[in-house]
Amino acid sequence: MSSNPVNISIESPLQYFHKLSSHQSKGQRAELFNGDVDFALVVKEAPVCSHLNLRGSAQDQNFVNGISQVLDIALPTEPGTYNCSQEAAIYWLGPDEWMLVSRTEAAELEAALRKVLSGHISIVDVSGGQTLINLRGAEDALQTLLKKSSVYDFAAWSRASKDSGHCTQTTFAKATAVVSNKSDGSFDLIVRRSFADYIALWLLDAGQEFGCRIEG
Repeated sequence: MSSNPVNISIESPLQYFHKLSSHQSKGQRAELFNGDVDFALVVKEAPVCSHLNLRGSAQDQNFVNGISQVLDIALPTEPGTYNCSQEAAIYWLGPDEWMLVSRTEAAELEAALRKVLSGHISIVDVSGGQTLINLRGAEDALQTLLKKSSVYDFAAWSRASKDSGHCTQTTFAKATAVVSNKSDGSFDLIVRRSFADYIALWLLDAGQEFGCRIEG
């Protein structure tokens, strides 16, 4: 058996959609920045990062304090909210469930959390099954795209701050997504890897009237 390490290439779920747009050129999707079309909508896939599903009790102060200690982020306990820093974000999914997205490697992050947490908790690494994409662009185009994609009233949300905002787990493009608003007016979507191709095609089609491109 060879002792040489194996180099594994990591590909994001939407890698082959990067640089595609909603506008057609001779039967093919036009490449990004072709100089022919103005794009009012941009879909950008975030770099590969860690996704951990957390379960625990918000009434357990050890659990709440442990999360804050490791991440330097307060655990969001108000329904439909998230808290974030430059390195990570925690989304409220239910009374005892949260989604943690972080730039820290998943195994390292899970080990750090398990070191300080105890009792009836659950930490599940779902990094390989999800991706995060950001939707940004002209406000009217962005709101129209969201209305086409979901029955949820995202326009009713108040503006997010740099370290907190609103989130919801809802139907999106007949699939499911965790949607959150950002302080710059854009929206983040956490979607399952198995739905990523479909949602990318949906967004290109739904955004065609405004011009939509996908970046990586």
